[in-house]
Amino acid sequence: MVLWWVVSLFALSGGTCFAAAFRGSRLRNGDARRGLRALLILVGVWAFLQGGVLLAAEEPTAVALYTLALTVGFATPFAWCYFASAYAGRDYHRRTRYRRAAVALYVAVVGLKLTNPVHGRYFDAALRTEPARRLVVEEGALYWGSFALAYALSAGGFYLLYRLFRRSEGSTWTLAGVFAATGLAVVPNAVARAAPSVLPQLSYEPLGVAVFAVGSVYLVEDTFLAVEETATRSFVERTAGAVLILDTDGRVRDHNERATELFPSLADDADRIEELSPSIADEYRDERPTLIDVSDADGSDRTYCVTSEPLAVGGAEFGWALLVQDVTAIERQREQLDRHEEQLGDMAGAIAHELRNSVAVADGHLAEAADRLDGGEEAAAAESVAVARSRVARIGGVVEDLHTLVRYARDTDEPSFVEFEAAVTDAATASGADVDVVVEGDGQILAAPTRLKQLFKNAFEFAAFNDATAVTVSLTDDGFAVADDGRFTGDDGGSLLFEYESAEPSAEAGMALPNVRALGRVEGWALEPDLDYDEGVRYVLRGATVERDAST
Repeated sequence: MVLWWVVSLFALSGGTCFAAAFRGSRLRNGDARRGLRALLILVGVWAFLQGGVLLAAEEPTAVALYTLALTVGFATPFAWCYFASAYAGRDYHRRTRYRRAAVALYVAVVGLKLTNPVHGRYFDAALRTEPARRLVVEEGALYWGSFALAYALSAGGFYLLYRLFRRSEGSTWTLAGVFAATGLAVVPNAVARAAPSVLPQLSYEPLGVAVFAVGSVYLVEDTFLAVEETATRSFVERTAGAVLILDTDGRVRDHNERATELFPSLADDADRIEELSPSIADEYRDERPTLIDVSDADGSDRTYCVTSEPLAVGGAEFGWALLVQDVTAIERQREQLDRHEEQLGDMAGAIAHELRNSVAVADGHLAEAADRLDGGEEAAAAESVAVARSRVARIGGVVEDLHTLVRYARDTDEPSFVEFEAAVTDAATASGADVDVVVEGDGQILAAPTRLKQLFKNAFEFAAFNDATAVTVSLTDDGFAVADDGRFTGDDGGSLLFEYESAEPSAEAGMALPNVRALGRVEGWALEPDLDYDEGVRYVLRGATVERDAST
């Protein structure tokens, strides 16, 4: 006769453990989740093997199943210690020496179990059929030694958790209750040894460990989660802005309302940080404030500052808290300050080169004119004075150019979308340059209107100096290009055409092209000379926001 009620009890324990393992844990700590799942699976297998011992009709089969149950059962304390170490914030489960020691210890004890038929010091077993079929086991010294070792390992894991919960806001009473339920397995063990006719002599630890494993998922897990939530709340309460809570695998576990506003895909059940922002996904683990640019739904670029902080219980990380703040306005102000510093550098170069050189030349010719007058060379003296006057006039032009640069480089005008063709035509009329202006492309460009007009005026003034007959201004997807058909080309100066301290293509070229570059910088654009263009001077300004007409 088979003790079906005992078999059913083991089967129920095993099935419950497998169901709990399939359900999974809600803990954010990845190592803790894996350790708990391994514990549930091992206890489930252990319980089923114990039930199989009662169902075995032959003694060799029963003994083999009993030995296999002991082998699986001895692995459960290691899974439990792995879980406890991970959740308590220790790194014992990751240290190589501890892992090797655990494997060596497990292999040694299992070796003693498997070689029991040789030495007979672990247990002695015989199958009895009366009054019910059961395996009668006589435990040896090695059995009790491994038994004590297993309970010592389990107690170590509980001690780690007990110390953790003493420092937390949560109560340890639930944990203590589950611990006590686990220890109740000694009761059926004692009954089986005192009255083998009532209970078969098997290891009833799977029943107690099953109570603990299931309790960890359905009861104590809430307390575990409460400790994690305490760490999460402490971060959120110290911050403002959009907050994203991630687990160790980068899945979004929680977020606030502001985060939904910044990342609308959260409302569409996006659950990974890569789906929200690849830029954030690449940076948040560095644990330093990071600026990222994100395009909004309307196509405008916004700048966010992402601050990350690992969430941990003890010292073990179970996730990340990300604070995402919109710093677009601050970042734009910083960029404006940077551009102003560049303008100051440009102006310093212009003053140093244009004014100083012109003053030196004028002073030299005036001194030469004085010497020629003393020598009676009036005609030659007049020529020197004429050169000096031209240099003084040049100084006046430079001063006017600097005044123009300072006036239009200030960020006083609010950017707005300007009709491109109208802006070019208006600047051509205002410049008075005797060149034909051709506009290619229809659309709008985001810029300060007066600054854009002055930029084009400088472009046309240089074209006139370059003896160009025509200037073509072409709208591009991110800015525009200017090309003339003048006498000088990019080979005559290259990028030096746009430097204040350069005299390319000649000293008479003035500050027109450097001013084009400087005014473009104020808008946040970058100027690139086209050195391959050989029909005159051509350059491209990039980085602008352009809305092209649908027809083009």
